[in-house]
Amino acid sequence: MIASRRSVLTAGGILAATTVAALGMTTIASGTPATATPAGGCTATVRVDSRWGSGESGGQIVTFTVANTSSATATRWTVTWPLADGQRIVSSWNTSIAATGGTATATNAPYNGVLPSGASTAFGVQLAGPTTAPTPSCTNDAVPPTTTSPPTGADVTVREIDNQRTVTLYVGQTLGVTLPADYLPVTTTGNALTPVSTSGGFPTGQPLVATLRAVTPGTAELTTHTDYACRHTTPPCAPASVLWRLQVAVIELPPTNAGQTVVVSAPDNQRDLTLRVGDTLVVSLASNYLPPTLSPAGVVVPAEVTGGYPSGQPLIARYVATAPGRVDVSTITDNLCRHQPTPCPSPQVRWVVHLTVTS
Repeated sequence: MIASRRSVLTAGGILAATTVAALGMTTIASGTPATATPAGGCTATVRVDSRWGSGESGGQIVTFTVANTSSATATRWTVTWPLADGQRIVSSWNTSIAATGGTATATNAPYNGVLPSGASTAFGVQLAGPTTAPTPSCTNDAVPPTTTSPPTGADVTVREIDNQRTVTLYVGQTLGVTLPADYLPVTTTGNALTPVSTSGGFPTGQPLVATLRAVTPGTAELTTHTDYACRHTTPPCAPASVLWRLQVAVIELPPTNAGQTVVVSAPDNQRDLTLRVGDTLVVSLASNYLPPTLSPAGVVVPAEVTGGYPSGQPLIARYVATAPGRVDVSTITDNLCRHQPTPCPSPQVRWVVHLTVTS
């Protein structure tokens, strides 16, 4: 079975003191924290640190606090809020931020996305224009996968955390999709996949569960997005819609007379290997290694990848040689403390095998 597995403030001199204090995440004005908005195992609160002017000449500096309320560890988070008419983002820190269609979307920086259960982090934003305080909502990838049941018998199961991932199926295999109840039924492009069943999703109030079958070699894209009942009332609410997308590659079944299986581990770092089409490569490494990457793609395809950082389980990755060529199978170690606001100096260890596949 194949397993599927994210400025320094620029202002006039009159705001210089404000800038320094805001970057230190301290309260410099008697702002009142906004009420947290829980969603998807995550809460976001906002505190107005300073405010000046009104209308187009107004502005404010705000601090957002993101907390992981799930029992699982989060590795990424997203905070969204509607911008008031005429409101714009001047600068931000400890986050990556964008504004489209009147909605601001802030995502974690590389060093503050990992939040254990109960942990929190903060980021700041300078806004210009009307001084309406943001009303944020928050999601993360820490909701335990047991909240929904995977489709029975699916060869590959994907969940919300697999957004933007690519999975490979053989012709005849099935793909199970399990998503929270806020998602609409998935849509599919191309002819490589055909729907088998679907249930739940918005507006049923039940988790979205769908099964698709790989019927012909090719590629397909699965997409869906969240929806909420309050978006269809008058006046509508303004929670941002979350897009979910999955790329699927469907390939022919491997030959029935599959060849040898070669197992490599940590001592095989930098080793040169030769396999034939149909052979299997198994990578067995410690739990602090990330899932391997293939460069270039297409010479071998993943048949199963389990464990590795941050799962806490040993990394086992199995690949089938499908075409003649050369490919590097590589990975690197990671450590939870490297993703804290003050990263630890833990060195990373790279591992690679150089693979040649012949016909």
